[in-house]
Amino acid sequence: MEKESIQNPGTEKVDFDNFAGKYEMILDKQLDFFGEENSYFAEYKVKLVKDTLSHSPKKILEFGCGIGRNLKYFTKYFPEAEVYGADISAKSLEIAKSENPSVNLFLLEDEEIKKHSGRFDHVFISCVFHHIAPELRKDSMEKIFSMMSKNSSAYIFEHNPYNPVTRHIVNTCEWDTDAILLNMKESESLMKNTGLEVTEKNYTLFFPAALKFLRFTENFLKKIPMGGQYYVKAVKR
Repeated sequence: MEKESIQNPGTEKVDFDNFAGKYEMILDKQLDFFGEENSYFAEYKVKLVKDTLSHSPKKILEFGCGIGRNLKYFTKYFPEAEVYGADISAKSLEIAKSENPSVNLFLLEDEEIKKHSGRFDHVFISCVFHHIAPELRKDSMEKIFSMMSKNSSAYIFEHNPYNPVTRHIVNTCEWDTDAILLNMKESESLMKNTGLEVTEKNYTLFFPAALKFLRFTENFLKKIPMGGQYYVKAVKR
């Protein structure tokens, strides 16, 4: 039987305001193993969304956008859409705005969440839930659900706890001291229990830069639980 979550040693909640100014530097160091600029992984995921979406969203939200590394790729791959980013870290949003002046940003506070009720036809959540305490995840997913419009889509990308390289990166990352990794089954359950219909789930990011010539095979490996990350796609009917 799969374990529902796997916990890192530390449990104190990370304050991302403290990391906003040095996020890129730390990430570059953490991903040195892969031999890629960290932007590769951001673009990879947004392009995957573009390639697997069955509709053209008009309003896109990144829930937990941090300093906005993914936002510029949403404006690149979805040029006709209004792109929004939301986060709990005000300092991170300041940096995100300076890098993405055309994107609409807001703090994840109850008033703002209510203001955006039913607004978005696509929500992107990348490596956010492992920073949310397990007992609070259902509430966060319900807030995401409340901001989705009818027939909208949502993608959760998360670290794969069964990949040893991923586990090493998480265990040595300064801002992952509160990380409690969740497997694909738990992400799927979060979406289903909120009322979403899961339509797709796959593993991704199998090869570092040294083996990039093998990346064309990832589509054939997507059901094998050894990718560095995974995603679950769901829709709101």
